[in-house]
Parts: sequence; C-alpha cells; structure tokens
Amino acid sequence: MSLGARFADGFQAPTVITAGTPQRAPYVLIGADGWPATEVPDQIELTVTSGDKVVYAGTVGRHGEPNAIPYFPLVFTPPATGDYSVRGTGLPGRHRLRVTDADRLGLIQVGNPMRPVDSPTLADPHGVSPICTRPNGPCPLHQVTVTEAIVRPGPTAVLISTPRFCQTDVCGPALEVLIAAAGDLEPSWSVVHAEVYVAPEDNDFGLTPTVTAYDLSFEPSLVVADADGIVTAILHFTMDTTEVRSALDSAT
Repeated sequence: MSLGARFADGFQAPTVITAGTPQRAPYVLIGADGWPATEVPDQIELTVTSGDKVVYAGTVGRHGEPNAIPYFPLVFTPPATGDYSVRGTGLPGRHRLRVTDADRLGLIQVGNPMRPVDSPTLADPHGVSPICTRPNGPCPLHQVTVTEAIVRPGPTAVLISTPRFCQTDVCGPALEVLIAAAGDLEPSWSVVHAEVYVAPEDNDFGLTPTVTAYDLSFEPSLVVADADGIVTAILHFTMDTTEVRSALDSAT
C-alpha cells in the first residue's frame, strides 16, 4: 500500500497547508489496485521532512466511521513555507506537499474570529433551495444563521457540507456525526449546518454565501469557536466522531 492524500496538497489542487501553526493533512492508504484500502492497520508511522531536516516523526492513528473509508489525519507544524515530503514506514515512495503563508489563503485559521454570514434557516432560506440535502429532509441545525450564532452566549460550531452531492471518497457522514455530537452539548451552544450549492436540484451549482465567506474550494469543513467567537478547531475534508467531539471540546 502507499499514501494517498485526501487534502489539497499544492500539487493536485492549491494548497491549504500553512506555516507556523498546527496543520491537519488526512491520508488514506492506496491498495495495489489503485483504490483506497479498507483493510488497514490501526496506526501508521509517518515522517515529514523539509530537505534533509525532519520536522515530524510519529504515529498516526486510524480514523473513520463504520463502513466508511478509513483515513489517517497527520497533524504537524510546518516551520516555514516550501515543499515537504511525507513518508510512511514500510510504505513505498513518498508524498509531496506544499506549504504557503496563511496570508496568501482566504481560509479561516485557528485563532481567527468566526466569520458572520446570513446562512439559510428554516424561517429564511436566503435564496438557497434546498437549505439542507440531508436525505430525510432538513436537519435540525438550521435554526439560526452563523451571524446570529456568533453573538449568542456560548460556543459555536459551523459545518459546511452537502450530504447529497459530496464527491470525495472520504467525506463520510459528517453531518450525521455532528448532529449526534450536538445532542450532548450544553444548551448554550449554537450548532449550524450550511449547504454548499444555491439550488442544485435546479442545476444551479453556484456557491452559497457561506462557502464564499469561508473561501472554501472543498467540503466538508467544520469550524468551532469559543464563547468569544474565536476559532479553536477546524476540520477540513473528512472527519469522524472522535475528531468532531475533540474539536467541540476545544471550545469549552
């Protein structure tokens, strides 16, 4: 098996990895048939190098919901911009990723203020239809807008995803995971789901204002902020129950 990136690495797509702060890079293991493997170990050993300097070496555990493709979220802090190599012990070859400055990206970062946006609600869809592509109808996370959530007392979690139109093999049931986790939160929390497309059932795949505000070129994306509206955790591309609950815990 070999490493397969499931994030924008700077080569297949413009990078989302920035220097100076912890970054998360989810990988899968690719089998000999070229497809992501489902029978994988519980952990792998990864080493990240910049030139001949080792910037990370450690164990990365397996993640993923049942019946979803398992992934391994590498978290490391790139010390500087440039190209890096990621190698797995016992795995052939390497994966290259590119690191840029945060100010070159429009992506929100940990430590930034949460961005207000009038996301669709059950009371006011703001021109988005449907406001939720959950198969069984709108999920319960459309009671307030992101703007309203930020000014309420308590932490905020915003998930930007489109369950019906997800096109990546590891996006997983992110919305269902968040709904389940939200059920265990204190009443002071505000949890919001926002769709990606304006009216996909009418072939309008224009991006919603929420996607634009958070400058996303991918989904799903979960952003968590504390009661002061400062971002404490971000999960891009794929997530499971363990990672979502850890992200929510970061705001309390």
